[in-house]
Amino acid sequence: MISKSAELEELERRCGDLIDIARLLGSSLDKDVIIRRALEHIHKRLGKRARYAVLEDGRLVIRYWMGDYEEDFQTSKEIVKRSILWKVFEEGRPLNLTDPSQTNGYEHTLKDHVKIKAVVPLRYLDARTQQEEKFGVLVVDSGREQTPISEEEFEYLLIMAGLIGEAVGKAELVKEIIRLHENREELIKSIAHFLRNRFMIIGGFARRLHKKAHDGGVRGYAEVIFKEIGEMEVGLQALEDMWSKEEEKAKRGEEVGR
Repeated sequence: MISKSAELEELERRCGDLIDIARLLGSSLDKDVIIRRALEHIHKRLGKRARYAVLEDGRLVIRYWMGDYEEDFQTSKEIVKRSILWKVFEEGRPLNLTDPSQTNGYEHTLKDHVKIKAVVPLRYLDARTQQEEKFGVLVVDSGREQTPISEEEFEYLLIMAGLIGEAVGKAELVKEIIRLHENREELIKSIAHFLRNRFMIIGGFARRLHKKAHDGGVRGYAEVIFKEIGEMEVGLQALEDMWSKEEEKAKRGEEVGR
Protein backbone atom coordinates (compact mmCIF):
# COMPACT_ATOMS: atom_id res chain seq x y z
CA MET A 1 0.00 0.00 0.00
CA ILE A 2 1.36 3.40 -1.01
CA SER A 3 1.63 5.89 1.87
CA LYS A 4 -0.14 9.23 1.70
CA SER A 5 3.17 11.12 1.60
CA ALA A 6 4.35 8.92 -1.29
CA GLU A 7 1.12 9.63 -3.17
CA LEU A 8 1.64 13.38 -2.65
CA GLU A 9 5.24 13.12 -3.86
CA GLU A 10 4.09 11.28 -6.96
CA LEU A 11 1.40 13.91 -7.56
CA GLU A 12 3.99 16.67 -7.21
CA ARG A 13 6.25 14.90 -9.70
CA ARG A 14 3.51 14.42 -12.30
CA CYS A 15 1.49 17.59 -11.76
CA GLY A 16 3.92 19.96 -10.05
CA ASP A 17 3.45 22.65 -12.70
CA LEU A 18 -0.35 22.59 -12.38
CA ILE A 19 -0.08 22.69 -8.60
CA ASP A 20 2.35 25.62 -8.85
CA ILE A 21 -0.05 27.65 -10.99
CA ALA A 22 -2.98 26.77 -8.73
CA ARG A 23 -0.99 27.99 -5.73
CA LEU A 24 -0.13 31.22 -7.53
CA LEU A 25 -3.82 31.74 -8.21
CA GLY A 26 -4.43 31.78 -4.49
CA SER A 27 -1.45 33.92 -3.53
CA SER A 28 -0.76 36.39 -6.35
CA LEU A 29 -2.83 39.27 -7.69
CA ASP A 30 -0.52 39.73 -10.68
CA LYS A 31 -2.01 37.90 -13.69
CA ASP A 32 1.10 38.62 -15.78
CA VAL A 33 3.29 36.68 -13.33
CA ILE A 34 0.91 33.71 -13.44
CA ILE A 35 0.68 33.71 -17.26
CA ARG A 36 4.47 33.92 -17.69
CA ARG A 37 4.90 31.05 -15.25
CA ALA A 38 2.28 29.00 -17.12
CA LEU A 39 4.14 29.48 -20.42
CA GLU A 40 7.41 28.49 -18.77
CA HIS A 41 5.83 25.28 -17.48
CA ILE A 42 4.29 24.48 -20.88
CA HIS A 43 7.63 25.01 -22.64
CA LYS A 44 9.51 22.93 -20.07
CA ARG A 45 7.01 20.04 -19.89
CA LEU A 46 6.24 19.68 -23.61
CA GLY A 47 9.52 20.94 -25.05
CA LYS A 48 7.52 23.06 -27.49
CA ARG A 49 7.12 26.73 -28.26
CA ALA A 50 4.32 28.54 -26.47
CA ARG A 51 2.85 31.98 -26.95
CA TYR A 52 0.01 33.98 -25.47
CA ALA A 53 -1.98 36.59 -27.39
CA VAL A 54 -4.33 39.00 -25.68
CA LEU A 55 -7.13 41.21 -27.02
CA GLU A 56 -6.11 44.88 -26.98
CA ASP A 57 -8.27 47.58 -28.59
CA GLY A 58 -9.90 45.05 -30.91
CA ARG A 59 -6.58 43.45 -31.91
CA LEU A 60 -5.00 40.17 -30.86
CA VAL A 61 -1.45 40.98 -29.80
CA ILE A 62 1.26 38.51 -28.79
CA ARG A 63 2.22 39.45 -25.25
CA TYR A 64 4.54 36.63 -24.11
CA TRP A 65 6.30 33.71 -25.72
CA MET A 66 8.66 30.90 -24.79
CA GLY A 67 10.93 29.29 -27.38
CA ASP A 68 12.77 30.44 -30.51
CA TYR A 69 10.19 32.94 -31.76
CA GLU A 70 11.93 36.27 -31.50
CA GLU A 71 12.98 36.64 -35.15
CA ASP A 72 9.92 34.91 -36.59
CA PHE A 73 7.36 37.73 -36.45
CA GLN A 74 6.65 39.34 -39.80
CA THR A 75 6.35 43.02 -38.89
CA SER A 76 4.82 43.21 -35.42
CA LYS A 77 3.39 41.07 -32.66
CA GLU A 78 -0.16 41.55 -33.91
CA ILE A 79 -2.03 38.41 -34.99
CA VAL A 80 -3.13 38.49 -38.63
CA LYS A 81 -6.88 39.11 -38.76
CA ARG A 82 -7.59 36.32 -41.26
CA SER A 83 -5.66 33.71 -39.28
CA ILE A 84 -7.06 30.56 -37.73
CA LEU A 85 -6.13 32.03 -34.35
CA TRP A 86 -8.81 34.68 -34.81
CA LYS A 87 -11.33 31.99 -35.73
CA VAL A 88 -10.58 30.08 -32.52
CA PHE A 89 -10.82 33.28 -30.50
CA GLU A 90 -14.17 34.32 -32.00
CA GLU A 91 -15.80 30.88 -31.97
CA GLY A 92 -14.37 29.88 -28.60
CA ARG A 93 -13.56 26.31 -29.67
CA PRO A 94 -10.05 24.87 -29.08
CA LEU A 95 -8.36 23.27 -32.07
CA ASN A 96 -5.54 20.76 -32.27
CA LEU A 97 -4.24 21.13 -35.83
CA THR A 98 -2.50 17.89 -36.85
CA ASP A 99 -2.85 18.17 -40.64
CA PRO A 100 -1.47 21.13 -42.67
CA SER A 101 -4.64 21.16 -44.78
CA GLN A 102 -6.61 22.34 -41.74
CA THR A 103 -5.08 25.80 -42.16
CA ASN A 104 -5.87 26.11 -45.89
CA GLY A 105 -7.46 29.45 -46.68
CA TYR A 106 -6.05 31.16 -43.60
CA GLU A 107 -3.19 33.66 -43.32
CA HIS A 108 -0.25 33.24 -40.96
CA THR A 109 1.44 35.60 -38.52
CA LEU A 110 4.83 33.87 -38.37
CA LYS A 111 7.34 33.90 -41.20
CA ASP A 112 7.79 30.12 -41.18
CA HIS A 113 4.00 29.52 -41.47
CA VAL A 114 3.76 26.78 -38.84
CA LYS A 115 0.56 24.85 -39.60
CA ILE A 116 0.80 22.06 -37.01
CA LYS A 117 -0.16 23.54 -33.65
CA ALA A 118 -2.69 23.67 -30.86
CA VAL A 119 -4.79 26.81 -30.41
CA VAL A 120 -6.84 27.22 -27.23
CA PRO A 121 -9.17 30.17 -26.51
CA LEU A 122 -8.66 31.99 -23.24
CA ARG A 123 -11.70 33.16 -21.29
CA TYR A 124 -13.15 33.57 -17.82
CA LEU A 125 -16.54 33.94 -16.19
CA ASP A 126 -17.18 37.52 -15.07
CA ALA A 127 -18.06 37.32 -11.35
CA ARG A 128 -20.33 40.37 -11.61
CA THR A 129 -22.32 39.63 -14.77
CA GLN A 130 -21.87 35.83 -14.90
CA GLN A 131 -21.06 36.32 -18.59
CA GLU A 132 -18.15 34.64 -20.36
CA GLU A 133 -15.38 37.08 -21.29
CA LYS A 134 -12.99 36.13 -24.12
CA PHE A 135 -9.58 37.80 -23.80
CA GLY A 136 -7.03 35.91 -25.90
CA VAL A 137 -5.57 32.63 -27.17
CA LEU A 138 -2.86 30.19 -26.15
CA VAL A 139 -0.79 28.76 -29.04
CA VAL A 140 1.67 25.87 -28.79
CA ASP A 141 3.72 24.32 -31.62
CA SER A 142 6.95 22.44 -32.30
CA GLY A 143 8.43 25.03 -34.62
CA ARG A 144 10.00 23.78 -37.82
CA GLU A 145 9.77 20.17 -36.62
CA GLN A 146 5.98 20.34 -37.21
CA THR A 147 5.36 17.61 -34.61
CA PRO A 148 1.64 17.28 -33.76
CA ILE A 149 0.42 17.84 -30.23
CA SER A 150 -0.74 14.54 -28.74
CA GLU A 151 -4.18 14.13 -27.18
CA GLU A 152 -2.64 13.97 -23.71
CA GLU A 153 -0.63 17.15 -24.37
CA PHE A 154 -3.73 18.87 -25.73
CA GLU A 155 -5.69 17.96 -22.59
CA TYR A 156 -2.86 19.43 -20.52
CA LEU A 157 -3.08 22.66 -22.53
CA LEU A 158 -6.83 22.87 -21.92
CA ILE A 159 -6.17 22.66 -18.18
CA MET A 160 -3.46 25.31 -18.38
CA ALA A 161 -5.74 27.58 -20.42
CA GLY A 162 -8.40 27.17 -17.73
CA LEU A 163 -5.93 28.19 -15.03
CA ILE A 164 -4.80 31.20 -17.06
CA GLY A 165 -8.44 32.19 -17.46
CA GLU A 166 -8.94 31.93 -13.70
CA ALA A 167 -5.89 34.15 -13.17
CA VAL A 168 -7.18 36.86 -15.50
CA GLY A 169 -10.71 36.61 -14.09
CA LYS A 170 -9.36 37.02 -10.58
CA ALA A 171 -7.22 40.01 -11.61
CA GLU A 172 -10.19 41.72 -13.28
CA LEU A 173 -12.35 41.13 -10.21
CA VAL A 174 -9.66 42.58 -7.94
CA LYS A 175 -9.37 45.65 -10.19
CA GLU A 176 -13.13 46.15 -9.97
CA ILE A 177 -13.07 45.78 -6.17
CA ILE A 178 -10.24 48.34 -5.98
CA ARG A 179 -12.21 50.72 -8.21
CA LEU A 180 -15.27 50.39 -6.00
CA HIS A 181 -13.06 50.76 -2.94
CA GLU A 182 -11.56 53.98 -4.33
CA ASN A 183 -15.00 55.33 -5.22
CA ARG A 184 -16.21 54.52 -1.72
CA GLU A 185 -13.16 56.26 -0.25
CA GLU A 186 -13.84 59.40 -2.30
CA LEU A 187 -17.51 59.30 -1.32
CA ILE A 188 -16.72 59.03 2.40
CA LYS A 189 -14.17 61.86 2.16
CA SER A 190 -16.67 64.06 0.34
CA ILE A 191 -19.41 63.36 2.89
CA ALA A 192 -17.01 63.98 5.79
CA HIS A 193 -15.86 67.26 4.23
CA PHE A 194 -19.47 68.34 3.64
CA LEU A 195 -20.55 67.47 7.19
CA ARG A 196 -17.54 69.14 8.79
CA ASN A 197 -18.28 72.35 6.92
CA ARG A 198 -21.91 72.22 8.01
CA PHE A 199 -20.87 71.57 11.62
CA MET A 200 -18.55 74.58 11.52
CA ILE A 201 -21.28 76.83 10.17
CA ILE A 202 -23.92 75.66 12.65
CA GLY A 203 -21.37 75.80 15.49
CA GLY A 204 -20.47 79.35 14.49
CA PHE A 205 -24.11 80.40 14.59
CA ALA A 206 -24.52 78.71 17.98
CA ARG A 207 -21.53 80.61 19.39
CA ARG A 208 -22.84 83.92 18.09
CA LEU A 209 -26.30 83.16 19.45
CA HIS A 210 -24.88 82.23 22.83
CA LYS A 211 -22.78 85.38 22.93
CA LYS A 212 -25.50 87.83 21.89
CA ALA A 213 -28.60 86.29 23.50
CA HIS A 214 -29.89 87.99 26.65
CA ASP A 215 -32.70 85.52 27.26
CA GLY A 216 -31.51 82.64 29.47
CA GLY A 217 -33.66 80.12 27.61
CA VAL A 218 -32.17 81.09 24.26
CA ARG A 219 -28.64 80.87 25.67
CA GLY A 220 -29.52 77.41 26.98
CA TYR A 221 -30.66 76.29 23.53
CA ALA A 222 -27.42 77.66 22.04
CA GLU A 223 -25.40 75.67 24.56
CA VAL A 224 -27.31 72.47 23.68
CA ILE A 225 -26.72 73.06 19.96
CA PHE A 226 -23.03 73.73 20.56
CA LYS A 227 -22.72 70.56 22.67
CA GLU A 228 -24.51 68.42 20.06
CA ILE A 229 -22.27 69.79 17.31
CA GLY A 230 -19.23 68.87 19.37
CA GLU A 231 -20.45 65.31 19.83
CA MET A 232 -21.21 64.96 16.11
CA GLU A 233 -17.70 66.18 15.27
CA VAL A 234 -16.26 63.56 17.62
CA GLY A 235 -18.37 60.89 15.92
CA LEU A 236 -17.27 62.06 12.48
CA GLN A 237 -13.62 61.96 13.52
CA ALA A 238 -14.08 58.43 14.86
CA LEU A 239 -15.59 57.40 11.52
CA GLU A 240 -12.66 58.88 9.60
CA ASP A 241 -10.17 57.21 11.94
CA MET A 242 -11.91 53.86 11.43
CA TRP A 243 -11.83 54.32 7.65
CA SER A 244 -8.13 55.22 7.74
CA LYS A 245 -7.37 52.00 9.63
CA GLU A 246 -9.37 49.95 7.08
CA GLU A 247 -7.53 51.68 4.25
CA GLU A 248 -4.13 50.91 5.79
CA LYS A 249 -5.15 47.29 6.34
CA ALA A 250 -6.29 46.99 2.70
CA LYS A 251 -3.02 48.48 1.44
CA ARG A 252 -0.98 46.02 3.52
CA GLY A 253 -3.07 43.18 2.08
CA GLU A 254 -2.39 44.38 -1.48
CA GLU A 255 1.37 44.58 -0.77
CA VAL A 256 1.41 41.04 0.65
CA GLY A 257 -0.51 39.74 -2.41
CA ARG A 258 1.99 41.16 -4.89
